[in-house]
Amino acid sequence: MIRQSLSVLAALALLAVPLSLAAQEDEGMGEVIVTASRRSEKLPSVMTSLPYLDRRPATGLRRAADGVVRRIEIGSDSRSEDMRRSEVQAMLLAALDRASRDGLSLVTGELEVKEVTRENWRTLFPALAGPSTASDDEDEDEDYDDSDYDDDDDDGNGKVQPGFEDDGSTATARLMIKAKLTGTIDDAQRKVSKFVRAVPATGRSEIRQLGTMALTIVNPEQYREELNARIARAALQAASPYGAGYGVAVTGLDRAIAWAQVSNTEVFLYIPYAFTVER
Repeated sequence: MIRQSLSVLAALALLAVPLSLAAQEDEGMGEVIVTASRRSEKLPSVMTSLPYLDRRPATGLRRAADGVVRRIEIGSDSRSEDMRRSEVQAMLLAALDRASRDGLSLVTGELEVKEVTRENWRTLFPALAGPSTASDDEDEDEDYDDSDYDDDDDDGNGKVQPGFEDDGSTATARLMIKAKLTGTIDDAQRKVSKFVRAVPATGRSEIRQLGTMALTIVNPEQYREELNARIARAALQAASPYGAGYGVAVTGLDRAIAWAQVSNTEVFLYIPYAFTVER
């Protein structure tokens, strides 16, 4: 633990901000689901550990979410397995085309979302594409690793469900609709519901909405510089009443940024820091 005088610490804190940001650039994420609660082996558990979120520090950044996602299933219960697969494929492609026109996107992922497109859906849903198609895709991309683009989805009970499965009577593809959050959560829900009704069905296929809307935020690491500055100001303010000769020791600034939903449309971003006032 390093002790500095109040004035020296202030200068160091401000100078260190850009360095901290640069050190974290390689660890930046894309768009993440704020309410995701399932742990990822690739991420520090602080991001998704609910007991820790309950002890989040007072200083952080409260801001509007960037978007919302709603889980959906595209399913078919036709008699033939080949027909079920074909109908789900056709409705997925129709949904992709419609989403592009409506300013929405279809995505998959547990924590970090990845957009589904006409170009990558076979890679993201190899079981839906069919064994022969999936094999062709893997031959074309020798570096493909299905752990990087996991189309599994959490059912909310800690059980991961496959992105596509056929249980012998129903074929189901699981993914999410993503919309930009430009108004209220109800506005976003109406837009999603309108989209679902507008996608044309093929045969016995249909789209079902599941769960509730979840918020998303783009690249939380981009806010590290602002969070560092806020923490420095809060720490110095806390030490100032004690007078000359007192400073603060701050720990935890190297930890991953964490987040929590604090309203229907807002999130709270923070670094799990701590500080003490010392002489």
